[in-house]
Amino acid sequence: MIVIHGKSISDKKADGTITFYRRDVFEPLLEHRDDPIAEYERFVRARDTSSEELDMLFEIASKKAGTQAAGIFEIQKMMIEDKDFSGLVSGLIRSQKCSAEFAVKCAAKIFSDLLRFSGSEYMAQRSEDIFFTADRIIRKLAGVEKRLGHYDKNVIVCSEILSSSDILLMQSPFIAAIAVKKDAEMSHCAQLAEGLGIPLISDLGDKLERHYEGCDASVDCTTGMLIIKN
Repeated sequence: MIVIHGKSISDKKADGTITFYRRDVFEPLLEHRDDPIAEYERFVRARDTSSEELDMLFEIASKKAGTQAAGIFEIQKMMIEDKDFSGLVSGLIRSQKCSAEFAVKCAAKIFSDLLRFSGSEYMAQRSEDIFFTADRIIRKLAGVEKRLGHYDKNVIVCSEILSSSDILLMQSPFIAAIAVKKDAEMSHCAQLAEGLGIPLISDLGDKLERHYEGCDASVDCTTGMLIIKN
């Protein structure tokens, strides 16, 4: 038996089989585009569609988990609609003559670094949200939607990090709990999972290794422990 200690704001317990959530990462490459105006118009359409989608997610999350937990979607909408972000994307498209996807990726990196090194713990936490919002726009540009795996037995979904949208997707009756490597104790993700009734333990660190895939385990949020039965 292996015990990994983490953090939780819940008081729930659950049993299941460990499965790792494999986030399909989109990594846009630098590709030359001859029409910067057309590329920026593509970005604007994807940005506006993403903003509308976040409104919808806020409404869904509010009904399921309360407005406080759903607040992250309002924060992400503010990031998407930020004029400085759009201006940076526009400038990168013009100067680099690159695709809108690549410009969004680069702009997100710049903004994320600004937040990460701002000296504020809260702003540093929001730096991750920049990448989640950028991923949403890039997927809209590429016409690819995010999908959650299909589960036919009780599972404990494990991941390095999860977005609020990922948590909201986890409405399968077979998802017994969530275990995350990074610290989500005070984040909107933890609040959202709590509101949805899904036990979540975070800050498990690198001891949560992929070779535990398929192992039976228990989550005890009262003690912040992930107990792996190998």
